[in-house]
Amino acid sequence: MLQPKVSVIIPVYNLATFLRRCLDSVVRQTLKDIEIICINDGSTDNSSVILREYEKEDDRVLVVDKENGGPGLARNTGIRMARGAYIGFVDGDDRIEPEMYEKMYDAAKKNNADMQICTIRWLDGQGRDLGARCDYDRYLGSRFGDGSAVFNRHDIADEIFVLNRFCWNKIYKRSFLKAHDIFFSSHRQFEDHVFHFLAFIKAERISMIGKPFYHYYKYRPGSLTAGKERPLLLFDAISHVEDVLEDCGVENDLRKRFDKFKIRWAVAIYYMAHRDLKKVYFEQMKSAFCRMDISKNPFVGSGEKFFYVCAQSLPHGLYRCTDMAITLYIHLFDKSLKKVMKPFG
Repeated sequence: MLQPKVSVIIPVYNLATFLRRCLDSVVRQTLKDIEIICINDGSTDNSSVILREYEKEDDRVLVVDKENGGPGLARNTGIRMARGAYIGFVDGDDRIEPEMYEKMYDAAKKNNADMQICTIRWLDGQGRDLGARCDYDRYLGSRFGDGSAVFNRHDIADEIFVLNRFCWNKIYKRSFLKAHDIFFSSHRQFEDHVFHFLAFIKAERISMIGKPFYHYYKYRPGSLTAGKERPLLLFDAISHVEDVLEDCGVENDLRKRFDKFKIRWAVAIYYMAHRDLKKVYFEQMKSAFCRMDISKNPFVGSGEKFFYVCAQSLPHGLYRCTDMAITLYIHLFDKSLKKVMKPFG
């Protein structure tokens, strides 16, 4: 086969219940010139049997077995093997629209894009549409969603850190990933965050189609994102992203925007953390905030400052009495809070 237009990489770990739904949606793509690289990441269920069945029936499917190492390392294996002009990712418990890769490849070629984006349809575990608006549509759709505009990080500086850190609603030019040595972290949680930010920082040409080609199933029991210990790994992920910003020499304004995002991200995770982990997580958050200086950061608002100060100054017994409703209060009374928080910048 000549160089495929798109290499589709699918990491698989114990997904036998959902795998046929995913693979059917990929092999039935209207773009036929694709290769499908399935990385069996040490599955102990029937996933391997299903993968081999599809490999036997479709010569575009290649199955690779490896010891379990997490989705990041599985995707890295696929990236190193990929031959396509572009690389896309699909999780083995999700599915995609039939025209996804045809539409995205055509737009990417037309715009000579390093990264091509589509939007997402959120589904619950039973496949019901949750009706939630995708971050990419909310923040970028009105400006860039028609598929013709080309942009980069400078054009989306206000949005870059609030976008969902997903790899599977995008295709990436393979030569772009190779030139900048962009791979996933070996961590089993937040493994896609460094990949996401590095790609957005390095990409000179990004384009977007405001169509929900990717169907993401949320709240599946047993998924990695549902792991109880996940919050405790957040600050390792943050540290890695900060290293990326430092190594890439990004503008200081972008680093200050990341400080704002870091506070919001950390606080949000605190309220979602399991009650048994909240105190340990809180101490990590307090330590991280104590190392930050936001006194001259114009991007950090009253809401972030409130939680930043509370986390540093209150013991956990008092901090845990706060509630996410306080966030609404902060926004409603932002002007008065600015006066209260003035000593902190």
